[in-house]
Amino acid sequence: MPSPSTTNLPRPKSWDEFEDICTDVLKKVWGVPYLSRHGRSGQRQDGVDIYGCPKHLGGYDYAGAQCKETDSLCITTIEKEIIKAENFDPLLKEYLIMTTALRDAKLQAEIRKLNRKFRVHILFWEDISQELSGHTDLLQKHFSGWVKLTTTKDQVLDQIMRSQPEDFDYNDETGAFFHSRDIKLQIVLDYDIEERFIEPWMNCFAKEDGMRLPVYIYYEGTRVFDVLCICVDNRHRIPIPKSINNLTISDFAYHLGLIINHPLKKTNPSWDTFDNALMRAGISIRDE
Repeated sequence: MPSPSTTNLPRPKSWDEFEDICTDVLKKVWGVPYLSRHGRSGQRQDGVDIYGCPKHLGGYDYAGAQCKETDSLCITTIEKEIIKAENFDPLLKEYLIMTTALRDAKLQAEIRKLNRKFRVHILFWEDISQELSGHTDLLQKHFSGWVKLTTTKDQVLDQIMRSQPEDFDYNDETGAFFHSRDIKLQIVLDYDIEERFIEPWMNCFAKEDGMRLPVYIYYEGTRVFDVLCICVDNRHRIPIPKSINNLTISDFAYHLGLIINHPLKKTNPSWDTFDNALMRAGISIRDE
C-alpha cells in the first residue's frame, strides 16, 4: 500500500482548505504554535496570507507565506506577489510560496536567481505532502479518510491503564469485556482451560486450590497481550504472582485485575474486594 511519504495526498478542493493546511504545516516547520492568517478575503494583504516569527529566524524576525491553490504557476505571478510582500510591515526576512501546483525545476531555478529584499522559497504540493507525512496529527485532521493509522501494542496497554473498570461492559456468557467507547478493545477470559493450580499463598482462602484463567487482550481482533490469572474461591480473579517466593504483580496486572473483578463485586456486593483478596494473600504491587 502506498504511503503518504511516497504518494501525493489528494489536493485540497478549495483555497480556504489549502490555507488551513498551509497554516498547520507552517506551525510545524517554523516551530511556532501560534500563527496568524493575514486579514480576510477582500482586504489588502500585501502578498502575505500567513505570517509569524519562525524559530530558525531567532523567534523575532518575521516570515510570510503566500498560498496559491492552482494547477500551474509562473515566475511573473510570483514576482508580483513578492513586490506586494515588500510592503509588509515590519519587513519580512523570508518569504515562502506554497502551492498545489506540481514541482517545476524551471520555476525553482528562476526563484533561486531572484534578488529581492528577503529570501524567497517555494513549496510545491509534493513538498507539502512530504511534510504532512511526518505528522500523524495533521494527516488525521485533514485527510482522515485517506490514511489509516496503526495502533501499537504499547498504545493498547496504555489504553487499558487509563481505563476505569466502569468503562467496560461484560458479557458473562462469553467471558468478554468490551470497552464502551472503543469496542475494538476487548478483554477475554478463557474458561476453557480447566487446570487446577495450587500455591502456598492460596491457603488463606476457603478453597486452597484454584483454576488457571488465561486473560487475553484483543484489539481489532488481534491478540495483543496475555496475563495468567487464577480463579480463587470462584469469586476472585487474581493475576499469578511472579514466583512462590516473590508475591508481587505488576502495576498493569493489578489494573487489569480491578477491571476483570469489577462485575463480580457488582453482582455480589458482600464479597471481598479485589484489594482485600490481594491483602489476604500477601500479594503486593511492584513498579515496572
